Amino acid sequence: MTCSYSKEFSSSAFTDVENAFITEYLPIASGDAVKVYLYGLFLCQNPKFDRSIEEIASILKIDEQTIMGCFEFWEEFGLVSIVSKQPLSVQYLPITYLSHAKPKKIKAEKYSDFTKSIQALLPNRMISTSEYTEYFNVMETYGIKPEAMIMIVKYCTDRKGVDIGYRYISKVAKDFGNRGIVTIDKVEKELSSYVMRTNVIERILKVMSVRRQPEIEDSTLLKKWTQELNFEVENIIFVASKLKKGSMAKLDEFLIELYSMKSFSKEEISGYIDKKSAVYDLAVKINKALSVYVDVIDTVVDNYTKKWLSYGFDEDALLFIANRCFLSGKKELQDMDQVVETLRLRGFIDLTSVSDYFEDIKKSDEFISKMLLTAGLSRRPTPWDRENITMWKNWNFSEEMILESAKLASGKSSPIAYMNAILSNWKNNGVFNVNNIPESSSSNTSDNSQEAYNREYEKRRALAVSRAQKNMERATSIDGFMDVYGKLNGMEKELAFAEIANDKAVLSALEEQKSQLILRAEKMLAPLKITLADLTPRYACEKCNDTGYVGTHRCDCFDKKVN
Repeated sequence: MTCSYSKEFSSSAFTDVENAFITEYLPIASGDAVKVYLYGLFLCQNPKFDRSIEEIASILKIDEQTIMGCFEFWEEFGLVSIVSKQPLSVQYLPITYLSHAKPKKIKAEKYSDFTKSIQALLPNRMISTSEYTEYFNVMETYGIKPEAMIMIVKYCTDRKGVDIGYRYISKVAKDFGNRGIVTIDKVEKELSSYVMRTNVIERILKVMSVRRQPEIEDSTLLKKWTQELNFEVENIIFVASKLKKGSMAKLDEFLIELYSMKSFSKEEISGYIDKKSAVYDLAVKINKALSVYVDVIDTVVDNYTKKWLSYGFDEDALLFIANRCFLSGKKELQDMDQVVETLRLRGFIDLTSVSDYFEDIKKSDEFISKMLLTAGLSRRPTPWDRENITMWKNWNFSEEMILESAKLASGKSSPIAYMNAILSNWKNNGVFNVNNIPESSSSNTSDNSQEAYNREYEKRRALAVSRAQKNMERATSIDGFMDVYGKLNGMEKELAFAEIANDKAVLSALEEQKSQLILRAEKMLAPLKITLADLTPRYACEKCNDTGYVGTHRCDCFDKKVN
């Protein structure tokens, strides 16, 4: 489908004119020049009114020769470029083209010797007025001497050939001008340095299998690497040879990384690369164990693998965790991250302690499975079941007593809630032995009433968790959100270390970084009308998280009416 404005619509619209034209150029131009410029600007913004030079002459009541002279006038100021005269084709340039100097007409006679020399350096084409104007503007703006400019042009033709475009020459000249290299002596010294750096850059590009000629930006980067980062040339080439899909930008990024790690010699660089390679290999193995595929492994390394290794987990422990996560249905990196955080907080870091932890979980789940079957439920254990078992055992109930409550709960609409009610009643009445269980337990009205409360608590928790999970699923669909969210979660560790070290400067910087990440995350979530807080369960009672208990004691909300 193609959509466009009608001519009638365009007629009722507006033509934008920059204020700089009115304040700086209009006062020095003739009336005809202003008319021609504005009408041409109108045609640029309304292509449906395309006109030939004959039609423009008729409309403006100006002869064709005058119109051509007006465009040439504006070309000398750098406001337009005459692409061709037959047929007439004019390209309008931004008025900021001469932003470094007040607009003024440059007389070509001033640079007559210069124009002859430049034309001799570029014999394969006739240099246009617009190209000369560009050179004049650069020299006037930056104060580059004509002789120095000729040396710059010669250097460019030596590097790129005589068919080189003038925009590249202008780019190099502006780079020189910005650095104050505007005289013959300064240009000669710089070009001598350029030649040396160019030879090095060619070697760098070759080892990275990049097939192109050195650019001006390459020389600037090399200067940065050798003078600011203090890398030796041979070590830079060594690093470049290690990049699989190399580019000067990637090499720059890697050298900055090496600089931050204080790795300068070949031995230090090799050691760091080997270590980094091992981390990447581990990330791939973990993804494989979880059956996870990602396009960019760097995200996994930065958000997960590096963090887990910094906690003290080794490769064997992490792969063991990954395999156990997969077997338990936790097949996402975020799920494994939660398991790793749980293990870290409980002090299970090495393979032995991690293995023991999962063995305990296995035994616990075996008991929970038995309990569920006794209560008439045929499903796998859930985190909610594990929390209940932990709570009931904290109430000093044995597994035998828990199974007895499960027998009584069998056939009820909400067996787990009913069990919680029975055990709560037994605890309050000091019943901790099978022989002391009252015969009326199965029909106790208080238990039935308590069951209703516990069932409501269970519903509340399930609803809060479900809402959070749905919000997280929506958030993960946002491009780049998980990167920000992962970095935000990872900052808690860094903040904790900073607090322990009492490093106020680092702590302040991290707090600022955290605030910025929160702002980015909230901004990304805003279109979905959710916040970061919506990604975690919001329980009705913040004290007990809708369990009815704080530790082994009833929560204040326990006996309140549940809405």
